[in-house]
Amino acid sequence: MLDYLKTWRKEHEKIQADLFEVVQLDIFSRAGKMKLQELKRVLELHLLDEDQNFYPALKKAAETDAGLRRELFLFAADMEKITAAVQAFFRKEESDPLGADIAPEFSKISAMIKSRIAREENILMKEFTKLAERKTARAE
Repeated sequence: MLDYLKTWRKEHEKIQADLFEVVQLDIFSRAGKMKLQELKRVLELHLLDEDQNFYPALKKAAETDAGLRRELFLFAADMEKITAAVQAFFRKEESDPLGADIAPEFSKISAMIKSRIAREENILMKEFTKLAERKTARAE
């Protein structure tokens, strides 16, 4: 489980680097568009990975931990908003790739994603680490 956290953290670093690189390359340039599509794929794979490997362990622990259950509920509601905003951005970007609102919308979703990553790492990573340490202690 602790190895998974290292991989998870690296995925977060990659997402943040890609967000930065899209801006550096210019979202309207060919290279910026290619990086944006890469970012979309990375986000999709990361969310799938979290749904399969990260959240199930936390949900199981939340069955006996009301505080964690509340946190997961709030994180799920937040993720629905972020997902809707990101999907709307990519639909808009596909239909009008040179639209005047593309850059400001990208800045908005970038801030949302970065904030989400920080909250996950500051709150949920600690919970997941506790679970991993308990599992390791039981195995010894």
